[in-house]
Amino acid sequence: MSTTKAFRGFTPARKIGGGYNNEAVTDVIALSSTGLTGSPTNNIFTGDPVVLPGANFATISPYIATTLKPSGVFMGCQYVENGEQKFSRWWNGSTSATDIKFFVITDPDQTYHIQCSLTISAAEMLIVKNYNVTVSSTASSGNTTTGQSSYYLDGASGAESVLPVRGVGRAKFPDEGDGDAYPIVEVYLNTHRDRYVTATASTA
Repeated sequence: MSTTKAFRGFTPARKIGGGYNNEAVTDVIALSSTGLTGSPTNNIFTGDPVVLPGANFATISPYIATTLKPSGVFMGCQYVENGEQKFSRWWNGSTSATDIKFFVITDPDQTYHIQCSLTISAAEMLIVKNYNVTVSSTASSGNTTTGQSSYYLDGASGAESVLPVRGVGRAKFPDEGDGDAYPIVEVYLNTHRDRYVTATASTA
């Protein structure tokens, strides 16, 4: 698995502290194309970290900059298009629809598995470091056939500075090797908007 580059974004792993992992999803409802939670114009894929409406965005948006605070991870959507109810693993930014719901895991204690861009040892993951995440080509890119994200962990970005993702450890899969070229690691959203405290209230 980890010898092949196959970036898939964030996949729910477990809860911090060993609590029941219900992968709790919050419905984010788009009221209209121009409302506070209107239809996003960016593509969003299953496994994408997202920012919910706040100071910088009027609607749900892919996480694209370290200055933003991620709100969770996108897990699909449903909407009505041309009178037909549809369910999808990804949101096409050019969709014209009504009754839109975006399903997002918003629990700040949820951990995730994500593939790393380079070899990173289990010993290194024991060092408390934060990391950046990015996508394999451009912001909000992904697989339009499977609906899967292309976000990955930037293994070269590990630092003690404020970055969006905190490393927890290597994924405990049988086929995970310490020298794998693209290891799967466990992380949580370090700057999650419900976890990150600043002097002023801000959601994005």
